[in-house]
Amino acid sequence: MQRPHSTAEYDHWLREASPEARITVLTSADSERRTEDLAPGVRRVTVDDYEARATTAELFRLCEADRPDRIFVNSEDDVLRAAEARSLFGIPGPDSALALRFRDKVAMKQLFDGLPVPAVPYREVRCSADLHAAQEELGTVVVKPRDGAGSAGVRVLPDARAVRQACLDDPGLLTALHSGALMAEQYIESTVHHVDVLVDGGSVLLVSPSRYLSPPHRFRTHNLGSVMLDADSPRAKLLVDTAERFVAGLPGGHGVHVLHMEFLEDGSGTFFAGEVACRTGGALIKNAVRHTYGIDLSRAACLLAAGLWTPQEPAGGAARTGWLLWTGGPEPCAPADRPDWLVGFSAADEAERRRDPVDAVDGKAHVLVEGADEEQVEERLRALCRRG
Repeated sequence: MQRPHSTAEYDHWLREASPEARITVLTSADSERRTEDLAPGVRRVTVDDYEARATTAELFRLCEADRPDRIFVNSEDDVLRAAEARSLFGIPGPDSALALRFRDKVAMKQLFDGLPVPAVPYREVRCSADLHAAQEELGTVVVKPRDGAGSAGVRVLPDARAVRQACLDDPGLLTALHSGALMAEQYIESTVHHVDVLVDGGSVLLVSPSRYLSPPHRFRTHNLGSVMLDADSPRAKLLVDTAERFVAGLPGGHGVHVLHMEFLEDGSGTFFAGEVACRTGGALIKNAVRHTYGIDLSRAACLLAAGLWTPQEPAGGAARTGWLLWTGGPEPCAPADRPDWLVGFSAADEAERRRDPVDAVDGKAHVLVEGADEEQVEERLRALCRRG
C-alpha cells in the first residue's frame, strides 16, 4: 500500500531482491508516481480516494482473490487496516491486536510497563468530570486523540478554569470525550528525543538515539532538527537499553521491523516514554541514519517485511549526524566554501520563503551535517542558521 504523496521506490527494491516476485501496488489515481515509474512487471491498482473506506474494501478484495505472501505499508495511517487484512486472511506480519497497540495511545502506554523508562503519566477520560479529575491529579494536562498521529488535535489545559472553558467553547470536545476518543496525559516541559530501531524477529539490528533541537510541536516558531547522541553517553545507553527491552517484550511472531520511538527528558534528567510508531521516522531521520550507519531504514523495513532482507552489518557510525528543516526559525544559509561536514543542503526558493509550514516536517529548506560528536554537530547546525 502506497499513499499518493509517497515517491519511495518500494517496488524497485522488491524487484531487485526477488526478480520473479509478483508485486501489486495499491494506491490512488492522484499518486505522485506514474505507472511508468514502477518496476518492470509490477501491477498497479488505483482507487479514487485513498483515505476512503473503499480502499480498505479493495485491499480485502485483492487478498481474497489472490492471497499475498506479505503486505507492506510505511504510513502510520495504514498500519491498522493492513493489520486487519493480515488477521482476516492469515498473512504474516503485525496482526490487528498488536497494530491497535501502536495506534491506541492508551494501549501504547502499556507497552512500556516494566521498562527502564516508564510512560508519561496519563488517564482515560470519558466526560468533563474525568477531565477535571485528571487535571487536578496531574497538573497541566495534554488532551489528545487516542488514535491521532503526531500533535494533531492536541490541546494543553493548565488548570480547572481552562478545562471548564474548553468544554464550554467546544461542545465537540464533549462528544469526543463521551465516545472515548480522547485521553489526558501529564504535560512535561522537556527535551524530546527520538529513537529509531530496525528489528528482525527477536534481534535488534540497529538502534539510533537522537535529540530534537526543540520540541516538534514548536515548528511554527523554531526549526525542526535533531542530532545523534554520543554512543557512550548515559542518555544514549538508557534509551538503547529501553528500546532493546521493548523489542524483547513484543509477542512472538510480531512481524514488526521498524520503530520510531519518542521520549521526554524533564529538567531533572528523568526520562518518560512518549509514543512509539511502527514505521520509519519522518523528516530527515532516515537520511541521517543512512549517512552514519550505511543503512536505508525504509528499504530495510520493506525487504524485512517481505522476507527478502540480506543480513547487513551497520557501518561503524563513528561520525554523528544531525539534520534541520527550516520551518519557523532562522533560515539556514550554506557557507560559500561548502565544507566537507555539510553533507546535504537544499535551499528554499522565493516561493518557499513566503509560505508557512503546515506541519512539523514541512521544511522549506533541508540541511544535513556530520561531526565528531553531538556537541559539534549541534554547533554546526546552529552556525548555519546564524549565517542566515
